[in-house]
Amino acid sequence: MARERHRLTVVSNRGPIQYARMDGERVALRGGGGLVSALRGLIGNHDVTWIVCAISEEDHLVAAEQNGRALEETDAIGNPFKLHFADPDPADFAAMYGHIANPLLWFIQHGLYASGEEPVVSTDIREAWAGYRRYNAAVATETAMERDCDALMIHDYQLYLVPAMLREAGVTSPILHFTHIPWPAPEAWKQLPVDLRTELLHGLLGSDIVGFHTEHDVRNFLATCATYLPGVEVAAGDARVRVIVDHEARDVHVRSYPISIDPAELRAHMRTPEMIAAHTELLRTRPEKLILRVDRTDPSKNILRGFHAYGRLLDRRPDLHGRVQLLSLLDPSRLAVPVYANYLKRINAIAAEINEKHGTDGWLPIDVRIGDNFPVVVAAYREYDALLVNSIADGMNLISKEAPLLNERSGVVVLSENAGSFEELEPWVLAVDPLDVEQTAAQLERALELPQPERGERAAAIRAFVEAHDVARWIDLQLLDLEFLAEPRA
Repeated sequence: MARERHRLTVVSNRGPIQYARMDGERVALRGGGGLVSALRGLIGNHDVTWIVCAISEEDHLVAAEQNGRALEETDAIGNPFKLHFADPDPADFAAMYGHIANPLLWFIQHGLYASGEEPVVSTDIREAWAGYRRYNAAVATETAMERDCDALMIHDYQLYLVPAMLREAGVTSPILHFTHIPWPAPEAWKQLPVDLRTELLHGLLGSDIVGFHTEHDVRNFLATCATYLPGVEVAAGDARVRVIVDHEARDVHVRSYPISIDPAELRAHMRTPEMIAAHTELLRTRPEKLILRVDRTDPSKNILRGFHAYGRLLDRRPDLHGRVQLLSLLDPSRLAVPVYANYLKRINAIAAEINEKHGTDGWLPIDVRIGDNFPVVVAAYREYDALLVNSIADGMNLISKEAPLLNERSGVVVLSENAGSFEELEPWVLAVDPLDVEQTAAQLERALELPQPERGERAAAIRAFVEAHDVARWIDLQLLDLEFLAEPRA
């Protein structure tokens, strides 16, 4: 695996630092989140300049003071890196975030649109796309200032246009763009007008490597290029797209790098006083059988069908009444976007209906807790008998890796076949079609009743796999490919 120290430029919408004012003083709030946690090893072992978008009022002030210069900063555990703000117009950020990235691209890529009614591509959408383009251009401008590096690593669907913009700016360093959400089959992209779709694909093909979590995503991306870009040559067997720029051919490699977790860091959380207290409280109140789900309140997570499936289990198995509980630890997501706010209301309403139908004075069938409460999450990871992950689509779903690593009860994972992690964990989970409520209810029932030897074997196999395929490996696989690309340019 790659261990040589590199000069790397990382580009993402959000990063490890956001500035704020407290008692009149500027403070740096060091964030978590999946991407920041995943890239912590990158910061610890390489010379990283991280370009992020200015979001808070204080970020904008820092960006103005910065005047194109990177700041010396440290991440949450003290690793040094350089922070460079891009400062797009707030109206362009709002267009990108609230109209194009979420919900338009997110909904297309997660299969959430009912195409008989949505999306509606109007003048408003095209104006928002122009804002998305300007947002990408602002990020690309700042990124081009940091071109003196061994490689650029650009992250996610907010920044699809940046790679091509960097090429137009004369950047020659290897570029890897990584998409953390699913890439659907070509048919899904018919929901995006041809000119926008073409711009998006050519934006990504400015990269040297287009990365995804799964081989399924790789195949879908290659098929999308073959379907909609007649001017390029797609070699599906080599996972490569050949593009012609100024009469010269250039190969874009399409690769899967399944993201994972840091087992040692996650286990270390269990030893903190907050985690121990949360675990003690959960042990005091846990039912005989505990079903767990941990999600953001996003329509792609399929929480409503999961609740309905649990309700069907209670209909089928009255003997479980009073003995089982579905603990739903839900982090509110994108509530400024109306469809997300409405979804949260429906989550609470359906949970209330099931509790009204089945609950008693001493038993709450569904315990819904809204908020970011990491100690409770870690405690629940340790204690579940069944973990429900029934997402409609997921780029990976790290919960399906985190929870089995910490679980102490040989808990069984009930996993959507549309989650990216299913490609890796399929032999050891109970698979569900996320749209099939009856099947999900049956698999929950099976998860609670599997004999102990089989439960133990499945749980041990997932733990061993996650230990061997950790986040350091995810980073190293990308760096190895970037090193290979950089050799001819030296």
